[in-house]
Amino acid sequence: MTDGLTMVRIKCKKCQNVYETGLGTAFISPHVGPYHYVKCPACGKRGFANFYSSVKDPVTWPPEERQQEVAASELTEEELEQKRIEESKYEKA
Repeated sequence: MTDGLTMVRIKCKKCQNVYETGLGTAFISPHVGPYHYVKCPACGKRGFANFYSSVKDPVTWPPEERQQEVAASELTEEELEQKRIEESKYEKA
């Protein structure tokens, strides 16, 4: 997907979730030195994060469910059709 050089791992000071973001975010966000004002995707709150020192903690955001949805997008056309049929059985009209 993306290499480790362009991604920065950040820990939210408010909700303690760890997420990865691209360096492109650093260029468009207001900043003071290495601290950039960014929005946490987990809790939606904004705060300053140091973009030049990536944390070593494991990534906790997005949750496992969302990561599985991304993996589902890599299914073949037949598997996607079967999944769509299976999900449509449970839809209410």
